[in-house]
Amino acid sequence: MAEQFDLVVIGGGNGGYIPAIRASQLGMSVALIEKREGGHLGGTCLNLGCIPTKALLHTAHLLHDARNGEDFGVRVGEVEFDYPQAAKRREQVVSQLRRGVQGLMKKNKVTVYNGVGSFVEPKKIKVETEDGEEELEAENVLISTGSAVSTLPGLEFDGEKVISSDDIVTNDESYPESVIVLGSGAVGVEFASMYHDFGTDVTVVELLDRIVPLEDPEISEALTKEFEDRGIKVLTSTKVDPESLEKTDSGIKIMVAGAGSGEQEEAEGEGGSYGGEDAPTGEADGGETLEAEAILVAVGRRTVTEDLNLDVTNVELDDRGVIQVDEFGRTGEDGIYAAGDVIGGYWLAHAAGHEGIIAVEHMAGENPMPMDQNLVPRVTFCRPEVASFGLSKAQAEEEGYEVKESKFPFRAIGKALIEGEPNGFFKIVADEETDLILGMHAIGPKVTDLITEGVFAKLVEGTPQEIGMTMHPHPSLSEVVGESAMAVEGHPIHF
Repeated sequence: MAEQFDLVVIGGGNGGYIPAIRASQLGMSVALIEKREGGHLGGTCLNLGCIPTKALLHTAHLLHDARNGEDFGVRVGEVEFDYPQAAKRREQVVSQLRRGVQGLMKKNKVTVYNGVGSFVEPKKIKVETEDGEEELEAENVLISTGSAVSTLPGLEFDGEKVISSDDIVTNDESYPESVIVLGSGAVGVEFASMYHDFGTDVTVVELLDRIVPLEDPEISEALTKEFEDRGIKVLTSTKVDPESLEKTDSGIKIMVAGAGSGEQEEAEGEGGSYGGEDAPTGEADGGETLEAEAILVAVGRRTVTEDLNLDVTNVELDDRGVIQVDEFGRTGEDGIYAAGDVIGGYWLAHAAGHEGIIAVEHMAGENPMPMDQNLVPRVTFCRPEVASFGLSKAQAEEEGYEVKESKFPFRAIGKALIEGEPNGFFKIVADEETDLILGMHAIGPKVTDLITEGVFAKLVEGTPQEIGMTMHPHPSLSEVVGESAMAVEGHPIHF
């Protein structure tokens, strides 16, 4: 006889375990199905994405600081980098957080099944485990099966010379002395920055005419300059020829050329924006051969739905494999919801968790606020950091707004000078008519933390004037937000 639950969640990433906890808080009986080996919850973010990558990026930042400590009066002698120890610490962080999530499941009385979940009927789920099969029945189902790394034909991953982000965060022994990073979305630029601080020779190849192409154009320009000043080679408007890939004893060779007249739609998600099915087909201009020990393919991600047996439901997928939902996460099948990467939008862990909470609150009749993509903070942890939300000036104008905009530099902020990170800026876009905030865009120290102030201000329909009226502690990096807000009104103090 099938086990009965109010809610069955398929997938244990942020879009699964977080709403499972919220559903339990709302009084539901909850089962969660996770197919990852070992039953590790937390999804890509905890096991292969956000957490292990940021652990390595923190090591890279410390390495940079140690090598430049003399500027601050700190002499440490010759700095040595121990990659196996960095990898060990990375795993310690991941393991501790895994245990924490498992503890949360027990505390909130969520029943966890380790296996592959698939639909038998819209309200009946089969779980294939190592010990056999079990059936679950539920009033509601939440699909949160996430995404996986994708590549281009001819650039299939081998884990050594053609690598993915997954390969990097599971390598405990070594890193390449030279690398080509294909794609300059968040994943591409984060690993490019990390590898360069490790001492790797890095070349970034981007199909579009600027790196981090989903960000404000001035952010792209500023990050390009920072990268090039550090010695990272950046090739934009450049395409690779996957068929030219040659694996050698020392690494790989591959042909690149100008992207010609082809066009490509901007990619979704946090991966890259290099290519795939939308890659240009125009004639290439010129060409050269790049050589490196490895090529990191960071061209984006694909949804994971193949195990679900969705044909027995009315759940609809678009031509990219994205599950179609409304603003509350409802699919075309009554009682079946979806959240996270599998529904498109911004493929970010915090967005997934928020979408999942909205879905379960809607199931419970809590009347939640619908998902607003303009409130999703987009954060990239390269050096310098990049963060944004909402509309750029150009996007706002395209939507018919009369726009006012400010840009305040970090070099006018005392704390940024103190910390030796004076480059970058904070930008606010506002509606001239209503004074409401439309978006914020930043590059510089700790902007991945600072952006939250703006997201909250937009959530409560705050204005730049109100942010400017808010006292920001001195000296602090947060002063850049207040000064940028005052600059929208034409009266910044320190610039």
